[in-house]
Amino acid sequence: MAVSNPPDAAHHYVIAISGGSGSGKSTLADALVSEIGSSFATVLTVDAYYHDLAHLSLTAREQTNFDHPDALDLALFEQHVLALKRGQTIQQPCYDFETHCRQAQTVEMIPRKWIVVEGILVTATASLRDLYDQVIYVEADNALRWQRRLQRDQRDRGRDEASIARFWARAEETFMTQGSMASQYADLILSGEQALDVNVSQIMRAMPAWRST
Repeated sequence: MAVSNPPDAAHHYVIAISGGSGSGKSTLADALVSEIGSSFATVLTVDAYYHDLAHLSLTAREQTNFDHPDALDLALFEQHVLALKRGQTIQQPCYDFETHCRQAQTVEMIPRKWIVVEGILVTATASLRDLYDQVIYVEADNALRWQRRLQRDQRDRGRDEASIARFWARAEETFMTQGSMASQYADLILSGEQALDVNVSQIMRAMPAWRST
């Protein structure tokens, strides 16, 4: 089912998807955009907004807690969410997860009527939360989340299991004190263990009925 433009052409609807590492946030965000239609929706991931660590040694970079709010340029992320919501094009940063550095190039993102933002810390500040029309929290069993994280970081980020385990331990500690609070702000809590199409359908039912049939 595709989604048509909202009746108010100036309005851009922002959906935030949060949850622990490996809960299925990114997969759900991509599936939701696919369901809405890429002409009407786009994904902005907070993982693209890590600070550039080029000034640090590789050893020092490896010791960084990348799941703590201080590791992210949340000010720039907020500026970009606001710009997209206002109908403005942005230049999203590109981040190299193997070197922990920002790349020189950026990705131009054109505002769509539906903006899906995702990440563990997308609800970290009150000013960010104020930009969202809907907050979704995805929960999943810890063992399943670890397996997903392990597979993703080996496949997409070129890390070995020991390195992934170190990052995971720090991620979980931060998640318990920072990220898990997102559930308090959630309009909808979903299980990252149930079928993807079921979760997408639940979100679609909770969205304003600006749908074409």
